Amino acid sequence: MPGVSARLRRLHACLFFLVCLALPGMLLAETERGAFNVISARTEKNEDAYLLNAKLAISLSSGALDALKNGVPLVIEFHIQALETHVWLWDSVIAEIRRARQINYHALSRNYVVRDINTGRQQNFRSLEDALLMAGVLQDLPVLDYPLPGDNKNYAIRLRGSLDIESLPTPVRLLAYVSSAWDMDSKWHKWQLVR
Repeated sequence: MPGVSARLRRLHACLFFLVCLALPGMLLAETERGAFNVISARTEKNEDAYLLNAKLAISLSSGALDALKNGVPLVIEFHIQALETHVWLWDSVIAEIRRARQINYHALSRNYVVRDINTGRQQNFRSLEDALLMAGVLQDLPVLDYPLPGDNKNYAIRLRGSLDIESLPTPVRLLAYVSSAWDMDSKWHKWQLVR
């Protein structure tokens, strides 16, 4: 079987050569960054917990949009932290929550499906804009379910969104690591927690 392994090595070398030729073009192509813009974010206290209500406008990066239209599911992740704020020291994280939404495109039905990974609920949408609008809504999400100590302490909530690259299929994930066409994460949006 020495001939088979030699042919396999030649095939691997050819594939590597083709990827090396194509990669600079993919990396230098016109790219559009994705974005998460917070439209509104607030916390309300009920008798049991502090609840987060937020709306984020999501725009997909060019790489993520191409992948979605070619049947690759995308996972959008929201990272929420409750902080005890300090004047002279760094803020300390007292609670942390992650929520994720998966967006799929079904070519046969021409529908976008948004599934909340944490609850399993899903909805269908005819347009990508409506799907992204729904994916960016966080409603009555418990952030803190215990009383906060100390009346003289200050607390804040912060929120950011990102594309979960680790959830992508391996070949797409490798491309997402090296291409700016996949850049899609936000800075922290922070506001004071009203007690």
